[in-house]
Amino acid sequence: MGGRNTRHRTGLFLLSVLILCQLPLNTHADESPIVFVIDERVQMITLDAGTSYDISESVTEGDVISVAVGCDFCSVSIEENGSLTTSTSIATVVASGTGLANISISSAETETVTTSILVAPDSQHPSQRPAPADSFDLDSKGRCTSSSECIDVHRGNLNTISTGSYSSDWFESGLVRSDSPEYWAIEVLEGDLVEFKLHHTSDHIRFEFSFQNSTAELALPLLIESATGTNPDLLTSPEYIDILEDGRLIVKISTSAAESAYALQRSIHSKSLTQQIDDTTFSFTQIGHMQSQTAFSFKETNVVKLAPMIENVKAELTVKIGSNWIVMPEIEISKNTVERIYAYPNSTMAMLTITSDVHWVDVSIESFSDGNLSMDAPSFSPTDPNNIAIWPILASENTASFEGSLTLAAMDQNDVYLLSVDGWVDSLHRVHIVIRTTNQDLVVNVWELNQETFETESEYTIAFDPLSNEGEVYLNVGPGFHLIEFTHNDENILTNQTWSNGLQSVSYTITTTKVTTEEGEEPWFPPNDEAKLWGSIIRWVLGFAMIIPAVFMFYKIRSTRAEGRRLGAVRERLKILTALLDSGSESPKQTRKTLVKSLEAVATLPWQSACDSWGIPDRTYSTEGTSLAIWKLDQRLSKDLDSWPLLIGLHTPDETWEVTAFRFDAPHGSAWNVTNVEPRLLHQGEEIFIDTIAKGTMIFLTVELTGDGNQVDIEINGHVDGKPRGMRIPTTLSRFSEEE
Repeated sequence: MGGRNTRHRTGLFLLSVLILCQLPLNTHADESPIVFVIDERVQMITLDAGTSYDISESVTEGDVISVAVGCDFCSVSIEENGSLTTSTSIATVVASGTGLANISISSAETETVTTSILVAPDSQHPSQRPAPADSFDLDSKGRCTSSSECIDVHRGNLNTISTGSYSSDWFESGLVRSDSPEYWAIEVLEGDLVEFKLHHTSDHIRFEFSFQNSTAELALPLLIESATGTNPDLLTSPEYIDILEDGRLIVKISTSAAESAYALQRSIHSKSLTQQIDDTTFSFTQIGHMQSQTAFSFKETNVVKLAPMIENVKAELTVKIGSNWIVMPEIEISKNTVERIYAYPNSTMAMLTITSDVHWVDVSIESFSDGNLSMDAPSFSPTDPNNIAIWPILASENTASFEGSLTLAAMDQNDVYLLSVDGWVDSLHRVHIVIRTTNQDLVVNVWELNQETFETESEYTIAFDPLSNEGEVYLNVGPGFHLIEFTHNDENILTNQTWSNGLQSVSYTITTTKVTTEEGEEPWFPPNDEAKLWGSIIRWVLGFAMIIPAVFMFYKIRSTRAEGRRLGAVRERLKILTALLDSGSESPKQTRKTLVKSLEAVATLPWQSACDSWGIPDRTYSTEGTSLAIWKLDQRLSKDLDSWPLLIGLHTPDETWEVTAFRFDAPHGSAWNVTNVEPRLLHQGEEIFIDTIAKGTMIFLTVELTGDGNQVDIEINGHVDGKPRGMRIPTTLSRFSEEE
């Protein structure tokens, strides 16, 4: 347990922040005061010369009214129950009855006045110090369960935000007398951090702290004391007490003055839970009190960048390597600076622990891998052509300005890459390698390798131009792998250095291009027996896959024509279907299904035979190239009992219709609406859209119409030979016969 006790003169800073960040509540006439309300308290007033700011507060007997002002020419007065108290710094009154207390702040000159206004009941805590085992009323107000909800870095500090007057739950306020110190108990839990900040006092005040569990008491070193009354221009810093076990804090409140009014903010910060960051998040803010932790995925080429705001912090990173957790050295980070912690090799996860009384740290997870790889290039060369999996491979055709770096902070002093040259046997290639850097300490070597043993056949060192920091080399090589090594000029640069040291990385880019000078011989490999076998199987499978749909289509056409011939031998089919419904042999649903299945089969018959198969049409109409026939169906064959079912036949022996549509026109009443078509066709309102009807086509469809009319005119519209054409049955079709 511990605490701090510091006080800073920050009145001018507060004044500028408040003026910039807060809007005045009143900006009426020039003589009206401008009032700044911050955290729901009046904390600043701008007065013109000879003007005043007046408010009235409801009070009851024993309430404390204390007003402190910070100014050069102002004064404050409190009128309560006929008594007037005036002061140029602090005025304090104890209400003698129930009523209004009138507060007036005035100034002889134009100036901005800082204020602290306390109007609250007197807490009147017990005057007897409790023993550890004694029962005592405990205060549990002011608890902050989440640090992110209680602080805001944009306010310029990380103090707990306490909104409301000094009588709200964030504050303990009242009046203490010199002859009667008071004892105030706060309930605390293990892991809590208790924050105290003195906002107001009218005279000398002293707060002493001790901790009690059920059996013992421990005096704490924290002491909050003010020798004089509050000057609103002077702000005190918050003080903190870390709680190690469940118990209670005992606060002794005393004064050497006759009496002193006070308002002490207390905020209890619960122990924070570990924050979990998903794999797709690479930046976050770690906010907390005392200690906070964040767990996240962490690869061996990751680096954590930490930027604490407002307050200095201590940071410790624990990384998971295999099944073990390794604690990296703790570092101290000054406020408003940036520090980096690099991952240990083979790390998979990390736990970041931030320690300070209060902290707000911007955290980002970055990668120091080379290029677009998820790895850092090895620092040693391969010796076996069959064991090259861990080395990055660069394509000689075009590396697209591959970027890498010697990450000295991760003890990375060498990078080795394989350069792949593709080509046929006996081909020759001219490879151009260009290296760019910003540091002349970079040394680059290129080795031409024997492809069978990986022994060096030729070695080249790239020299850098001192002005452009660019170097290049040309290689004349055959197909295979060759090496590019980057190293630092100072072999001892990492001597006596530790992990995550402050050395700057040495960055570089690699650009390669290749020109084939001799193509060589294109290799040919005869297929093996297994390839021949599977090739034969695939050909048979593909053959059957293409034949089966054709066989199915042939079968479908034959069965449809056979069904058409069978139906063609039957006359008056619609009457037969009606008889089946009358006898109850089939349900309407079964009969409707039979009718729909017959539409395609009947369409394979000659036109006249097809019409005879259905029965005598109710309406027919023919032109030189097109014929129409309409039958009224039994009402029971419709899906909707209120609809009007029709059977329509269309034959185009000599014409092709395009952009074709049937239209059902209502000569009386509202328009007809097509609700169902079989076979299913696109329809809307009173129209059915068929698109193209080829020459020699015959179609039959059932249509259901809904509407309040009893007659319909049927027409077909479209284009024939590229010209608009319309065909309308001249006689209106009635839903009911004249006998009905």
